[in-house]
Amino acid sequence: MHHRIFLTAAFAATHIAAAQEPSVPSNTADMHLRACAAHADRKVADSALVLGTQAERLFRNRIAVNAGDVDGLVGLARTLSQCLVPSANFVAQGELSAEAMELLERAIELQPNHWLAHFVIGSIAFRSPAFLGRGKRAVQAFEQLLKLQGDRTDNPMYARVFELRGLQLSRSGQVDSARALWVRGARLFPNDSTLQALVGRQVRSQVGPQQAPDSDSAARLGAVRVVASAVPTPPAFPSVREVPRSQVLMTAGGTADVLHALQTLPGTTRVGEGSDIYTRGGNAEETALLLNGGRLLSLSRFEGLNGSMFGALEPFVVRSVRYSSGGFSVRYGNALSGVVDIETDGRPRERQTRAGLSLVQASATTRLPFNKKVGGWVSGRVSRTGALLATHGRRAEFVGAPHSEEVVASVVATPSSGSELRATAILESDDSRRITTAGGWHGPFHSSGGTRAGVLSSRWVSPNAPIVVRTSVAGSERSSDWSFGVLSRARDENSLISRADVDWQSAVNVTVRAGMEHGLFRRNERGTVPTTPNVGAGSPARTLPRAIVHAYQLGAYAETELTRGDATLMLGLRADRLPGEEATSIDPRAALSLRRGEWTARLSAGVFHQGRWRPDPAIPNGGLPAGVPTEARHVVAALERTGIASTFRVETYNKRYDNYHRVGSGPDVRAGRANGLDVLAQRNDVGWLSGWIGYSFIDATVTLADGSQVSSPFDVTHSATGSVTARLTSDWSLGYTVRYGSGAPTTPIAGATRSSEGVVTPVYGATMSERLPVYGRMDARLMRFIRTPQFLLTAYTELLNLADRPNVSAIAYDASFTRRQPIHTFFASRTVVFGGELQFR
Repeated sequence: MHHRIFLTAAFAATHIAAAQEPSVPSNTADMHLRACAAHADRKVADSALVLGTQAERLFRNRIAVNAGDVDGLVGLARTLSQCLVPSANFVAQGELSAEAMELLERAIELQPNHWLAHFVIGSIAFRSPAFLGRGKRAVQAFEQLLKLQGDRTDNPMYARVFELRGLQLSRSGQVDSARALWVRGARLFPNDSTLQALVGRQVRSQVGPQQAPDSDSAARLGAVRVVASAVPTPPAFPSVREVPRSQVLMTAGGTADVLHALQTLPGTTRVGEGSDIYTRGGNAEETALLLNGGRLLSLSRFEGLNGSMFGALEPFVVRSVRYSSGGFSVRYGNALSGVVDIETDGRPRERQTRAGLSLVQASATTRLPFNKKVGGWVSGRVSRTGALLATHGRRAEFVGAPHSEEVVASVVATPSSGSELRATAILESDDSRRITTAGGWHGPFHSSGGTRAGVLSSRWVSPNAPIVVRTSVAGSERSSDWSFGVLSRARDENSLISRADVDWQSAVNVTVRAGMEHGLFRRNERGTVPTTPNVGAGSPARTLPRAIVHAYQLGAYAETELTRGDATLMLGLRADRLPGEEATSIDPRAALSLRRGEWTARLSAGVFHQGRWRPDPAIPNGGLPAGVPTEARHVVAALERTGIASTFRVETYNKRYDNYHRVGSGPDVRAGRANGLDVLAQRNDVGWLSGWIGYSFIDATVTLADGSQVSSPFDVTHSATGSVTARLTSDWSLGYTVRYGSGAPTTPIAGATRSSEGVVTPVYGATMSERLPVYGRMDARLMRFIRTPQFLLTAYTELLNLADRPNVSAIAYDASFTRRQPIHTFFASRTVVFGGELQFR
């Protein structure tokens, strides 16, 4: 695969320090950048990678502290394009290159005459594929550079502007203008051999209209992976992991779904095959979901008795995803186990369109800059599973094939160089009618749902002080309508949450963060629900009262980060009046990190609270421990090694649950605990093979009111995921993913009683004394990239559950509660999906 486009885009790597302004001080990040650029220039990609990774970390920390650090933005952009691109896989190269472009545009907005930012962005745009339409941006950059440098000759890098702008003119047929520019440059730089050679021979088009040898770069420039999020996660806390867009799109079996991709990480518990995130023994409701800094109720589709099936967010508009699986910062409240923090794409700088079609769905995304300060994008997706079910002979399992419709849109404005305003909206609806068995009843389970959400967010960077202010207002609604036997329940949930955050670097090694948030919650349920575990016709049921219930949240936090050498200490405190609670909760948290060479050790501890604002289950289950915790204490220790070709991380944790609130009909819970270990071994993208192996061990128990100790409902002792991707050629890749879970605990039914009215009620055995069968699945994904100057086509074939293993999501019983029946997962049989994505300007 050619890397020339990206290396040449900043081909001044080894000489670039001379092009910087003299007032820019040298620091450790700059030293790592110069070293990694030198290795990249010698084509020693592995050494460039490890040095570049260190430079990336340092530059990202600088930007997190001061988002207006122009030299930090440019340094990070150069690190990505010069040091990390040569070792990245095909899709990740596009993410890194496009992120570098975005960082450079932000730098230019803050400092319009920054020579180096204009030069690097002009070089990248100059060598971009024609269908991306970046030629005009390259012209703008080089023309601005010619104005800035004039006839100065004190820096030999100035000669390169004459060369590249002349090549642009030559490509467009303006041969005389190109020659005149080269002559001017040759007079100013008489010792520059490249300009002298261009002047001394017949001028002709050196490269076709932005085609080979660099046309294979199309996919590398098609995505964005900005980890320097508008809501940066403090680096001292462990358990923070990122899922780049390339991993979402390329991981075999990930179904190009953001939430499914998160489930491949250690720390997530392999409870089932759906999209719900279960973190280290906690229920899915214990993991907070944020979009652009605003908290939402849900981003899921196809809700069922065992959770949701897929996520409701198109991955092509996702800029970054961060997942914290424990011991997280005081910035996040009302969450006991984890945080999923998603940021969508920012302001489009160029027009771009993509369209996708597969056996399951059709989708399209358009990005459009409205003017120099405002841009927007919109993405739509329609899913229809009828063809998939027919292809695999499964239509008899459904009364109506599941289908969904989704639109995500955003308008982003940058009124000034240090400010950003963003409005993002999500509209989703879904419907599913699957024949299933549960609660002593066999029949169609009809589920229809919808998500409506809007987030208004802003960011302001002070021009005079290292202060960043972020605000957000997030409104979300999730509606669901279930019908199954005597169950006929409709539920609407609403939330409106506003927050403000301030970051201030008060000294060289001291950063202070503080913020407040306020939330309003509303729930409305109507219909009928069973009063026993039996939902069969004629079973007892009650009509829900016509009542709307409300709750509110008010919270504030403060956090200090102290850095000395390679050690960072973070101390934080937050106070909340959480939804459903009457008392104020106080959460102290602390984290310490220490780096020695390639090794980093982290330790964090803290108190976490979450309000009891949870709905009751639709069907009573006397075998499930009844209670949701409102308090947890975390202690997390981590050790990580980042090497040239591999990364290794191990984390151990202890989580204690307390202050349970009764929800459900099973035995009361008084306390809980979860002890575990997460391990991640990853081969970095050096060479033709990349991948990772993740393993999680957990021992989670709850203590019942009678003093007995039983397994937690989410005590999946062993969870493991292995994924590998091989680049067969520059156009072909093949990936495999293997998943394993040791089975979640369940309570068996030992018999049943029949009342005088004929109502059958199950008699439960020992609580959580059995386990579901072991879960195992292997998936494969074959991808082909077809690149032309006009478009990029990505074709793929995905095989899910290659071994045709009938995995089980639950155990159901017949109407007499005497015969057991396994309920299989959606992908319990071998499934083939094929499709393609077309990207063009």
